[in-house]
Amino acid sequence: MQSQFRLKENRDFRRVFRRGKSFATARLVLYYCDNREGRVRVGFSISKKVGNAVVRNRLKRVLRAVFQTWLPELKDKSIDIVVVCRTDAAGADFQILYQDVSKLLHKSKIVI
Repeated sequence: MQSQFRLKENRDFRRVFRRGKSFATARLVLYYCDNREGRVRVGFSISKKVGNAVVRNRLKRVLRAVFQTWLPELKDKSIDIVVVCRTDAAGADFQILYQDVSKLLHKSKIVI
């Protein structure tokens, strides 16, 4: 996923957590709020409770790939999204995480 579509700054994460709405599945929690950037930005928060660095980095890579597939539908939206992984996400593969993200995007009405 290109750098312009990533959420990086700590203040942006805090703003999404404070002002955003949240939706959850067993493996993921999605927070989102509007931004003034004119494009979607996605960030990931994965605690050390989920696993060691190898597991956390794998999850970030897989989630970036999942959102890369959703990018054409999200590109014109002006929102910031933060995905928080729960411990059950550690053993999930691409297909399961794709289904979870799909559920969350539809449940939150970001994508119809």
